[in-house]
Amino acid sequence: MSDGPAAQSPWQTVTIRRIEKRTPRVTSFFLEPSRPFAYRAGQHVDVRLTAPDGYQAGRSYSIASAPEAGETIELAIERLDDGEVSPFFHDIAAVGDEVELRGPLGGHFVWSDGDGGPLLLVGGGSGVVPLMAMIRHRAARRSAVPVALVFSARVWG
Repeated sequence: MSDGPAAQSPWQTVTIRRIEKRTPRVTSFFLEPSRPFAYRAGQHVDVRLTAPDGYQAGRSYSIASAPEAGETIELAIERLDDGEVSPFFHDIAAVGDEVELRGPLGGHFVWSDGDGGPLLLVGGGSGVVPLMAMIRHRAARRSAVPVALVFSARVWG
C-alpha cells in the first residue's frame, strides 16, 4: 500500500459515538464514518476542526482499533495542553458531535496476518497506538503469529 498524497483521500464527516477515558491524559474516541471506511492496522487519519469564524486546525492520529472492529474507528488521543486539537477532544467534544476526517493514510507501517511474523513491536507514549491496532487485528484474526510488545511510559504504574 502506498503513501499517496493526502489530498487524494477526501474529507468526510464522522460522528463521535462513544468516549472512554483511558488514563488521566489519554481518551479514546469512537467515531462513526459517514461512508464505508476500510483500513489496515497501523494506518492513521487526519482530523480537521473548523471554528465558527472559519479557522481550521488539524492533526494526524493513529487508528487504535482493528480493521475488524465494526462500524466505528477508535482514536486514542493524548491531551497536549498547548495543542489546538487535543484540548477540543478532551474538554469540549461530546457523543453526537461531528468532526471532519480523511484517510486512511500511511501504508508503510502496517501489518496484516498475511504478512507473517514473528512481530517485535517497540513504541513509547502515544506511539503505542498503531501497535495496539496491530495486536487487536492479530487477535481478531486468531493469528498464530508470535508477537512481543516493548513499550515505554512517562510514569510507572
